Amino acid sequence: MNKIILPLIIAIALLFIIAGLIGDNKEATENSMIVPVTNLQQLNDAISRGPVLVEIGSDSCPACIAMKPILADISYEYEGRATVAYINTDKAGALAASFNVYSIPDMFVIVQNDNNSYTYMRQNGQTTNDRNMARFIGLTSKGSLTETLDAAIEHRE
Repeated sequence: MNKIILPLIIAIALLFIIAGLIGDNKEATENSMIVPVTNLQQLNDAISRGPVLVEIGSDSCPACIAMKPILADISYEYEGRATVAYINTDKAGALAASFNVYSIPDMFVIVQNDNNSYTYMRQNGQTTNDRNMARFIGLTSKGSLTETLDAAIEHRE
């Protein structure tokens, strides 16, 4: 009997945590500066103005939901210096697929677009044209994302 109670309590606690995150996610997304992107032209327009932190995710992905408040904070802190963009795999599947996404959330920072070739910022502050070298997969700390975004902003200046 005791072997059943502890896992049951943990499962119920996780449900409450996830339910809380969903509520925060909706509020954070509705009141944030996160730009929903559904096509390549929108993304390229944002890149022309400065670096872009992109998250590719889904509204049904718990890790994506957990990232929303972090991305909302970043979108406010970097307003005017960088863009935070969100590609929803449910609404823009073809665009997400063009980035060879195999796991979500999948995040990366695009520094610039040179002749339809993206330059990405790696976490170590170096640039690359290989997105696989510059991606963040899964839950990622705000500090890791902002350090990479800071490096991208410095690179653009």
